[in-house]
Amino acid sequence: MNNKIYFVCPTNKSISGGIKQIYRQVEVLNKNGFNAVVLLKNHIKEKWFESNVPIESNPYLFKKIKYSYKNKSINFWRNLVLKYLRLKSKTFEKDSILVFPEIYGPRICEIEPEIKKVIFNQNCYYTFEHFQLDENLSKIPYNQNILATICVSEDSEKYLKFAFPNLPVYRIHLGIDNNVFKYSAEKKRQIAFMPRKLSEDVVQVINILRNRGRLEGWDFVAIDNKTEIEVAKILRESAIFLSFNHKEGFGLPPVEAMSCGCYVIGYAGEAGKEYLKPEFSSLIPDGNIVKFVEAVEKTIDLFETNPMVIIDKGKKGSDFANENYNLKREDANITSVWKNILN
Repeated sequence: MNNKIYFVCPTNKSISGGIKQIYRQVEVLNKNGFNAVVLLKNHIKEKWFESNVPIESNPYLFKKIKYSYKNKSINFWRNLVLKYLRLKSKTFEKDSILVFPEIYGPRICEIEPEIKKVIFNQNCYYTFEHFQLDENLSKIPYNQNILATICVSEDSEKYLKFAFPNLPVYRIHLGIDNNVFKYSAEKKRQIAFMPRKLSEDVVQVINILRNRGRLEGWDFVAIDNKTEIEVAKILRESAIFLSFNHKEGFGLPPVEAMSCGCYVIGYAGEAGKEYLKPEFSSLIPDGNIVKFVEAVEKTIDLFETNPMVIIDKGKKGSDFANENYNLKREDANITSVWKNILN
């Protein structure tokens, strides 16, 4: 494929599923004969997961993005900065494609306007980030001549097609590497969770459980600032995973937990409704703390009296995750989507 595809990628010091998926898509495209690179502000690769993809940097583009979403006017000094950064940055090929994440606001089409664009929208609920109530609809990138938008869940696909009826929308199924997030039936009395989202709900659920005396013999493990390998080890050991999904584009951690055989309890954040099935998980209405705690207590009681019931449900969840969210399907989806976009 001749068109060079630049995936504009934020830099994040802590683990981020969204960044991992950008690297993953570039990896798949190159494996299948496309010319794709990760484009960073500076040439610094993420350290919290393993990936071997082509990386380029363009500080000029990222400065323009920052001025754009912060709605900064280009005064004398900013113009001077841009001129300096332009000298340090390469010029994009005329037939290249810029792939933007959804988070950079309403004016991305004004950045390198002659270059074709695709939006990799990993969370539909961030689509209108940095927008004003009276935003000029004709300038919204989704209403302009972008090639397509790629999303990662059934919920996001419905949202984007509803909000922008004329927009070409493609959905890819994310894939879990089950060589990393592999199933284990050897479960400790351990409950894993990620504390970064809805921390106020996390605090309530855990402290109510503690106050009711239901955690004797059980350990809570917060997964934060861990490498992918460390995350997978914790999940393989844990009987239960608590999902605090909130307005998700997909919500990958609960599926990674399912792949490792955890029984998942918690919120869907809308997108998670496609995988939090009653046969192997407990879906809690968003924000319902009491039902959340009750579901955890019920699962703890069942594990203590008949652990194989929970372990068997974990195996069903793992089988579901591996059947629906595997790397082979993701590879096929990504390749098919980009062939359609380029044709």
